[in-house]
Amino acid sequence: MTSNTDRAQQVVDTVDLISKKWHPVIIHRLLDEGPLRFNELKERIEGISAKVLTDGLEDLTENGLLRRTVVSESPLRVEYALTDTGRELQEALEALAAWGDQHLDPDPDPVVLIVDDDPRLVKMHAGWLETDHTVERAYDGEDAFRKLDESVDVVLLDRRMPGISGEDVLARIREWNLDCGVVMLSAVEPDFDIVDMGFDAYIVKPGFREEVRETVTDVLAREVHDEPLREYLALSAKESLLRAEKSAAELDASDEYDRLRRRIEALESELDDPVDAADDPQLRALVNDA
Repeated sequence: MTSNTDRAQQVVDTVDLISKKWHPVIIHRLLDEGPLRFNELKERIEGISAKVLTDGLEDLTENGLLRRTVVSESPLRVEYALTDTGRELQEALEALAAWGDQHLDPDPDPVVLIVDDDPRLVKMHAGWLETDHTVERAYDGEDAFRKLDESVDVVLLDRRMPGISGEDVLARIREWNLDCGVVMLSAVEPDFDIVDMGFDAYIVKPGFREEVRETVTDVLAREVHDEPLREYLALSAKESLLRAEKSAAELDASDEYDRLRRRIEALESELDDPVDAADDPQLRALVNDA
């Protein structure tokens, strides 16, 4: 009777054999098309070098999974085919592929964390977003701290909450160097203090359905780009917001706005052409709007 320890070691040995980078690729190709000659295998396996293929074929042959047959001596032609033992791996490989399809989603939905002390707004915003996003919910700052981690892509954040405010949560996000976008939600009309706040977009509550959805999509589009372009878009959004809320006289009199404009101009110079820096059509549209 095989002990649990022996069984575990058999699993380790099997996984070690078939998990080497090119081994399952070679096996899969021979399952589909074998037997094949060396050059035929190399042509069908993109990116593999002759040496790596040679080593892989030797290893699999030594372990009884492949059979090497000399078809012709002059010129030398050798074919590789799976042995019966090798062919028995097909079911195991298909089971692994099925597990990967179920659990290793290559393109998971972006995660949006909604933070608001008003459960009605959390429910409403979640309903707007959960079709295209994985939505997490937090109802105060402490709850947000518990749910913030590297899996979160965007935070939809209420600015004014009792206890730990949205501004406190935002400061903690930046302190922890979490690489997520932040959309600030507030019933408070934006003032010049927003210049020094590290959010990516600002929506006056409650926000309309399409406004919230499009803003989250826009912020997600920025996250795959380098910091200068992301900062440029975030600051340009603040500039547009202030221009919509403040008079020309108020803008001219504000040191914060002047500092904001100078930083935007510096980034424009650094990026040379922000439109060219954005390699996504949606992002180019954002830059053009900015």
